[in-house]
Amino acid sequence: MMQQQPTWITPVLAFCLSFLFSVTLAPTLGLVAYQQYDFLVLWLVTMLVLALPALYMEVGLAKRAKSAPLQGLMQLTRDADVSTKWRSVSWLAVVIVPLFAGAMLHYANSAVMSQLALQSNTMGLNPSIAILVLAIVAVALSMLPRLILLAVSALAVIAFIVLGMLAQQGTWQWTGVSFAEWAKVVTLTLVTGGLGLGVYWQSATQNVQANNADKASSTPIVLPIWIAQAVGLLAMLWANQSATMTQSIVLLVGALSLSAYLLQLIRAQLIQRQIALPFQALILLIPILIWALPISNILYPMLIALGLVLCLAYAIFAGWLMKISHLRKSLNFKNEMSYNLWRIFIRIVVPVSIVVAMIAWFQILLTA
Repeated sequence: MMQQQPTWITPVLAFCLSFLFSVTLAPTLGLVAYQQYDFLVLWLVTMLVLALPALYMEVGLAKRAKSAPLQGLMQLTRDADVSTKWRSVSWLAVVIVPLFAGAMLHYANSAVMSQLALQSNTMGLNPSIAILVLAIVAVALSMLPRLILLAVSALAVIAFIVLGMLAQQGTWQWTGVSFAEWAKVVTLTLVTGGLGLGVYWQSATQNVQANNADKASSTPIVLPIWIAQAVGLLAMLWANQSATMTQSIVLLVGALSLSAYLLQLIRAQLIQRQIALPFQALILLIPILIWALPISNILYPMLIALGLVLCLAYAIFAGWLMKISHLRKSLNFKNEMSYNLWRIFIRIVVPVSIVVAMIAWFQILLTA
């Protein structure tokens, strides 16, 4: 049985997750001190036309399946009468979530190590050993209640934002929009927003089960999460640099607590599927421990690519493979026009935007 939780937990999770994911991937995305009004406007547009439809999709799938992604996608593929290969999408998400946890720990650890090197002219603990220690700590912390983990993460994120906003701010300016910026903004909106990972799906499932809300409108669930995502991502643009030891330590605390929370969510799915304990340990630990290898320059771009692939796969599945009546009933929009508009976005706008972003990333890699 999955834990029941208050309805406000998922928006708080979305805020923390969006902020910490975006801070972690900001250097790879080239968004450190990236204060451009045109990028901000483009991001706001994608929050409306990409993030909002994708979030409705996750909640709709949750209400239809009435189970977490790993278990729920089995039922959804049967209902849609499609190949069982589509179930591998949920397994990919199960692996990517710990990989994201490892990325957060790696980035936060690197920030602390950099500050130690500046202050004491020493590198301190070997980075690989530090990742091993942090992985063990994160797994141990995942045994704590979710409320405690999320509270610690939220306090750490708020502290980091406050410290960042107190520091000297750069100057915002208008610049021309480039093809590369589209790749960055789509990744910021979808991947760092945590969409496609099944985290919001799993949380929505718990709310539906607890409140018998499977036939109610999805909007009261979706909007608070979407607003929290937007606040978390927007905060990153103002406070996305770890410039002091205090900020670095706060960032590490937030990364540890959120990683533990995410690992607990994945473990709950594995338990629901009755996966043996040794295999659970491997699935949770290997994606984190891989960050101990000196290949982070490969892992960060790979994480972005896998995140985009997940979002694309779910958009194709929900938009093109599921039966129209199934998601219409689950989403329960007030009128047919709203549903048709959502369907256009999830079938055409979201997939095309992701494919264009992938092409842009490929072009960036070729010219790097």
